[in-house]
Amino acid sequence: MRSITDEQYKEYLKLKYKKRRGFIDRCYRFTMIFICCIVLVSYIAVIKSGTLGITDMSPLTTTIEKAFELAMVFTGFVVWKAKVENCRKHKDVNRLDELEGDV
Repeated sequence: MRSITDEQYKEYLKLKYKKRRGFIDRCYRFTMIFICCIVLVSYIAVIKSGTLGITDMSPLTTTIEKAFELAMVFTGFVVWKAKVENCRKHKDVNRLDELEGDV
């Protein structure tokens, strides 16, 4: 029978009890990857526009602008959500009523 060392056991416990990311964190990561893909495809389209015969690049500027607007709105939501969760977690330090009055 094979015995394991303490280091191997600690590594096993790390993998077993690895903290799972929340739904919002996974959505945020997906959104950022999606925006990077949109920007990358747009840059490639601009580079290849001469060989493809594309003369009007205005839809690309609108697409990139809307992608970054999505990132700003989603980032604002994530920051607001974290702020409210921290206020609920630390009720003695921060008052949730005062925070909601600022919005």
